[in-house]
Amino acid sequence: KNETGTLFEGIQRWSETKDNLTVEGLKERAIRAIKAEVLQGVQYIRSHADVTDPNLTGLRALLQLREELKDTVTIQIVAFPQEGMYSYKGGDKLVEKALEMGADCVGAIPHFEFARELGEKSIHKTVELAVKHNKMIDVHCDETDDPQSRFLELLATLAYFEGIGEKTTASHTCAFGSYDNAYAFKLMKVLRLSNINFISCPTENIYLQGRYD
Repeated sequence: KNETGTLFEGIQRWSETKDNLTVEGLKERAIRAIKAEVLQGVQYIRSHADVTDPNLTGLRALLQLREELKDTVTIQIVAFPQEGMYSYKGGDKLVEKALEMGADCVGAIPHFEFARELGEKSIHKTVELAVKHNKMIDVHCDETDDPQSRFLELLATLAYFEGIGEKTTASHTCAFGSYDNAYAFKLMKVLRLSNINFISCPTENIYLQGRYD
């Protein structure tokens, strides 16, 4: 059980149970979710596969489904280091391995890294891998109430410098709601220049966020 009902305990519970998952079990559950979406008219699905797992079980399941269901729905897979690209030992190498296996997007979770410097390092690595492997980017960015969580600024700046804003997505960005006006005004400039995309997840974040602010 997630006793606190918070995002961070949810991640902890996932990390405690994911070792027991199987490819077939994940495929069975994913097909149920895909069917529910397709029946509502959805034709494109982007899913994050946790690659902080040496067996890459989730990734393997989704890669199989992407091929098996390609005539029904287009699935994009994010190589997502749920426990941190650097806070999880070898996480950066697992992300790159997932890209080599066929994942469509480079993922990161900078605000979940143990230190700000590691979060910044993960953003630099994300952009580096995207350019190297010609992949899209989808970062769980600043999914917290902490107004000091400011990785969105770095992601947008690097995407702008590399000219890959249209291939770059920042998901959640909840901390933006806690920034002071002076910083938010400055940030808006680079966001406009970068031309990056945003994905808002209201059901998840209205339910799980806002516990500290």
